[in-house]
Amino acid sequence: MQKEGNFGYREAISMFVIAMTIKFFFSSPAAASKLVGTALWYMILISGLTAAFLFMFQYLLLKRFPNLSIMEIADNVLGKFFGSVLSLLCCVFFIFTASIDMREFVEVMKIFVLPESPPSFIMIIFSLSVVALSFMGLETIARFSKFIVYVLGAGFLAVILLSVSNFKIYRIFPILGYGLDRTIFTGIVRSSFFGTITVIGVFAASLHGPREIKRIGFSSILISGIVTSVSALSFVLTFPYTTAQELLSPMYAMASMVDLGGFLQRVEPIFLFLWNFGTFVEVTVLFYAAVMIYCHVFRISDKKPVILPMAILMYGMSLIPRSLNEVVNLWVHLLRQWGWIPYFLPSIFLLIVSKFRKKKGDINNA
Repeated sequence: MQKEGNFGYREAISMFVIAMTIKFFFSSPAAASKLVGTALWYMILISGLTAAFLFMFQYLLLKRFPNLSIMEIADNVLGKFFGSVLSLLCCVFFIFTASIDMREFVEVMKIFVLPESPPSFIMIIFSLSVVALSFMGLETIARFSKFIVYVLGAGFLAVILLSVSNFKIYRIFPILGYGLDRTIFTGIVRSSFFGTITVIGVFAASLHGPREIKRIGFSSILISGIVTSVSALSFVLTFPYTTAQELLSPMYAMASMVDLGGFLQRVEPIFLFLWNFGTFVEVTVLFYAAVMIYCHVFRISDKKPVILPMAILMYGMSLIPRSLNEVVNLWVHLLRQWGWIPYFLPSIFLLIVSKFRKKKGDINNA
């Protein structure tokens, strides 16, 4: 059993809420707006409901094997070899997702804030920050998330409230966007937006049993769904949907439009503060999950020697896309459209096989 420190459900919820909601600060809103138009705000709720339904299978699996991580369950159900293969596939997916998210963040940051800085330099600084926090362990990551979530929440509310003067109710129409059927389908497919919650299976041994995992998982999805839906509604009310589809970072554009005369202007620094720390937490969570999986597969007890080489691998993967256009229109699009498969299907597969082979944990304390 891989246990990493001791932290409660508030720390875990803070960590997962930040990791899920921060994606809305990237190019995802504009991409989704192209698919569903003005229905973006409730399409996100459909994605959240789908993610909650799919997460239920992981919860049932962790309940069936209490106090075991998803890697240990895979070894138990499939055997060491096939379990290791499945775990390594998840490891590669997590580290690749972290690298693409980091590259997207760096490219957009370069356009808006640091136009003269080479992306490689920004990514090196970002990667070193991820390494530093990862060296401190999962408990520190979780407690840092709890500390920063209140500041991020306050900043988020400030941006939304300051943007109210730019809201136009008529922009929410047509209420069904490009069609209810298309909205529902897109919402189901893009449930990968909330897929980071499945990392809870990697951290399961550090939590306090299936009951707390259930509470953390569903609460995180609920809070993230509400926050991102409110963000999407604000976005829809601020920009005509035709204009919104062309914005690289809609939330940044929304913050830059705040103008309260001589009293308050240019609140983008609040947005950048949210964006920097939120992305930092999200990438670190995925990165550390990949490190934990790798160390489990190869039976490495000390994770610290693995962190720096894994960070170099993440940095190398982030250099694969040749441009921002490739990042947004190819890799991010693929992750949003098909990411639900590597996020949710492994747990469903393991649950089905465990029932078929009658595998079960020794103590069920759910």
